[in-house]
Amino acid sequence: MERTKYQNLLFEILHELAPVPPALWSSILAVVEIRSIKKGRYLQAKLLDLHIVLEGIIIKRWDDAGPLQNDVIDFISKKQFILHIEDVDGSYFKADSDVVTAFISRENIIKLMEEHPIFANHSNYLIATVLNRRSFRGRLLKMPAKDRKITFGKEYPEANFYCSISDKSSFLGISASYYSTI
Repeated sequence: MERTKYQNLLFEILHELAPVPPALWSSILAVVEIRSIKKGRYLQAKLLDLHIVLEGIIIKRWDDAGPLQNDVIDFISKKQFILHIEDVDGSYFKADSDVVTAFISRENIIKLMEEHPIFANHSNYLIATVLNRRSFRGRLLKMPAKDRKITFGKEYPEANFYCSISDKSSFLGISASYYSTI
């Protein structure tokens, strides 16, 4: 079977985390779903399902909760991961552009780890990466506004280029008008 562009990208992403032996890759191909999500659509998944972004940008926002309504929590772009916990933390994921993801259900993640213990290395890295990114915004908010904007541009180059000023300023905890002046 000829590998598609997105399968090649998925292989590259996973191989950067840990080696992907042929048997593991065959098992991954059997369970992965390549999904296209149009701009403005919500990502739907169950608790602890996994999306790996292959193309585009997804914004994680707080669910409709008073003054935090639509506040941006994170920007997830190419080669980044979404471990679905929105039922627990009161958030949602929405495509900010046309997006392509690789989707693996929690059941299939467990199955892959049982059949291929090396996949546990991939899973551990995915979880650590997601947790690290969730704490990044807190570190940003301690900085002066100008430093936040500069650091954001370095850490989130795609979001800095493609996303709206209102989304970027929401993430950085400053007003859109102030963001534009610094």
